[in-house]
Amino acid sequence: MNKQGTLINGKVVGGIEWTKTVLPDGTERQGYTWNPVGGCRHGCRWEMPDGAIARCYAEAVAEGVARQAYPQGFTSHYWHPQRLDEPSKVTDPSRIFLDSMSDLMGTWVPQSQVRAVLDQVAYCHWHDFQLLTKAPARLLKFGEKFPENLWIGVSMPPTFMMGVRLSPSQQERYMKRTMDVFEVLRRKRPNNVLWLSLEPLSFDVAPLLRPVVDWLVIGAATNGRKAYQPDKAHVENVLGFAAHHDVPVFFKGNLDWSPWREDFPTRR
Repeated sequence: MNKQGTLINGKVVGGIEWTKTVLPDGTERQGYTWNPVGGCRHGCRWEMPDGAIARCYAEAVAEGVARQAYPQGFTSHYWHPQRLDEPSKVTDPSRIFLDSMSDLMGTWVPQSQVRAVLDQVAYCHWHDFQLLTKAPARLLKFGEKFPENLWIGVSMPPTFMMGVRLSPSQQERYMKRTMDVFEVLRRKRPNNVLWLSLEPLSFDVAPLLRPVVDWLVIGAATNGRKAYQPDKAHVENVLGFAAHHDVPVFFKGNLDWSPWREDFPTRR
């Protein structure tokens, strides 16, 4: 499986599989990650089925192999305006994940910086940019400004955010709020792809989903190299929703499932 990588001066390092593009001849083109902002204050943690607590992968990277790039730690905000023009250096239409080491919609990111990033997304109209946030409510502040080539995504709620454990009812409210936001965005921006990252798929979200969703990415829970597979019924219920509403599904490489699916939405 071809992997994407971090976009640094037009070169690729690393890998996230759902950024790839499958060409008409069946070959695959790598995608990229692009981080004009860095750092995150959500403090996400996930409780594994065996009771272990997994921390955010990006945080582990920032405090490990990439610590020189985060001298004030991962909870500090970093702005890299010199990176804004990097996507324009890639001429082949590609998928670009624009916040793998941050959350562009985080409340700590100034509106001026968000707008600068969105302006560059609009300028590079030949690419598809994949945004993924855990702050769905803030999407509404920029709904009128989202370029049509921006895929607007929201992650499943973690077990802990900002040091607070989310109860099952709070996690459900998070997903219901996400669906409410998607309903508003669909009216404002009818041509944008709206998607969900269900990784880990830790509870049965199918009853909370609505047809406004354009794409579903499903993955297992992970803690380091150890993967914990989701409840089979939870996956089947999401697949049932997807089949009923003709929503494409992409399986993360850590999911143990057959038949395999790596389907992408088409831009509206």
